Amino acid sequence: MKKRLIFFSLLIFVILFNKIILSKLIIISFEKWINKEININNFDISYKKKELSLSDVVINDKDNSNNDIFKAEKITINLNLKSLFTKLIIIENIEVQKPILYIKFDISKKKDQFIKDNLGITKNYKNKSNPKIYPKKIVDINFLVMTSSIENLKINIERSDSNDIESLTLSNLYFKKFGNEKGYRHYKDIFKLILFEITMKITDQELKKIIKKNYYAK
Repeated sequence: MKKRLIFFSLLIFVILFNKIILSKLIIISFEKWINKEININNFDISYKKKELSLSDVVINDKDNSNNDIFKAEKITINLNLKSLFTKLIIIENIEVQKPILYIKFDISKKKDQFIKDNLGITKNYKNKSNPKIYPKKIVDINFLVMTSSIENLKINIERSDSNDIESLTLSNLYFKKFGNEKGYRHYKDIFKLILFEITMKITDQELKKIIKKNYYAK
């Protein structure tokens, strides 16, 4: 029993104070949660501030690493360090600077009948009516973001049927208590709120009509 206690204490010490190991674990966890590939140019950890600083962040489609979904010049994350060794990781605050979101709508020939997006929002709606049954996990670790802010979000919108690209900029956005923990707003619902703001600004009236029909008439 004593040997096990010493072993786990040493393991926690190595993980907690080895920034490379901890940064890798955090990135892998986020990739698993959002089912996307994450690339970061610089990952800095300040234990004193309980803060992660990520520079030149790029999120790609897992099936196509050349398909950028999101970019940000800098993301600052304040963590509850004690929660790193629990089943629920608490993120106290996230600040996103100079973000760019790339949205692609795959529209069928029957333009008013079907739509799919690269963010997975449509897939999320389908899963609500016919939820996927996942095998029971030995350890199920979730995350919860207490507060977040996104500064001047730039958005590039592309239609697959015409390859037209429209660029928009949203004002600062603020969100509270979301993640993938039961009982709280799901992080994909945040995308829906952002999509609502985008819809109000889109000049492509046909696309606006398609979005409203497929996302808000449910």
